Amino acid sequence: MTSGNGDLFESMQYWQNLSERAEAGSMVIPEGVAAQCDQVCAEYIDHLAGMLGKTKFLVDLDAFGTLPSAQQLGRKFKRLADGEERSAAVAIRQHIEVVQLMRSVFRRYFVATEEVDRSVGARIGDIGAGLGG
Repeated sequence: MTSGNGDLFESMQYWQNLSERAEAGSMVIPEGVAAQCDQVCAEYIDHLAGMLGKTKFLVDLDAFGTLPSAQQLGRKFKRLADGEERSAAVAIRQHIEVVQLMRSVFRRYFVATEEVDRSVGARIGDIGAGLGG
């Protein structure tokens, strides 16, 4: 994941460490706080996804003219916008990865609780059906 962007790599390591601490039970986030943080992460991922979609339209190659040097310059800017290496699109995808990792840390505090609630509810329903049957 080392793409030359130390801050991004450090962010990934930081959130992976928090994820491990949460998994080990050495860190606790109140369910309500975790749910709010998850919501903010979801909204930010949507925002970043919208930005990612717009990178395709940042550069109009036809706007650079017909001179070979102008076309070459246009291709360079196009690569910087939505290319596969060191482009705005790649940077946005990497930020989405970090926010998804953040979200996984927060979700562990309320998804498990929701699953337990559903499971208990189903068992109580089964017991009630057994008693009434």
